Amino acid sequence: MSDDFDLRNPDTFVAGTVGPPGQRIFFLQATEAGHVVSLKLEKGQVWALANLLSELLEGESYEGPAAAFGELVEPVTAAWTVGRLATGMDTEGKVIVVIADEIDDDDDDSEAESGAAGEMSDPDDDERTGGRARIHLDYPAALGFAQQALLLVEEGRDFGMRNGHRPPKT
Repeated sequence: MSDDFDLRNPDTFVAGTVGPPGQRIFFLQATEAGHVVSLKLEKGQVWALANLLSELLEGESYEGPAAAFGELVEPVTAAWTVGRLATGMDTEGKVIVVIADEIDDDDDDSEAESGAAGEMSDPDDDERTGGRARIHLDYPAALGFAQQALLLVEEGRDFGMRNGHRPPKT
């Protein structure tokens, strides 16, 4: 079984890429107290997570500032590849938890799932065989990630930022 990670107060949480457009490999990366956790995933998963976080924050009517985001800490070495993504919310503590499960042979497609407000969604915990990462984000960090990740996904597209395209406002 691969490593599990539980980052309760990450210093950074970013999406990033390695490689040229058209050949980019996407990563989620969180740092906490000098420890770096990098996870490989698909571009569509980055996009889905960013949109889900934006929707969750919009549902909470969060209009505060976004945390500044950083760059990937290099060299990037993925602990494992993400199969499923889920989120949970603690609306009282104003925390969103991103849950990333390692891909396994039974994962046909990646999913983004959301738990009900105030409770955690823990997909298939009894059947899980791979690693799991839980990254706890306050609202400014979640918004900062969502904004940065949406721009990152569009960056490699010909019609992207160079041509005035901007992701939806969060």
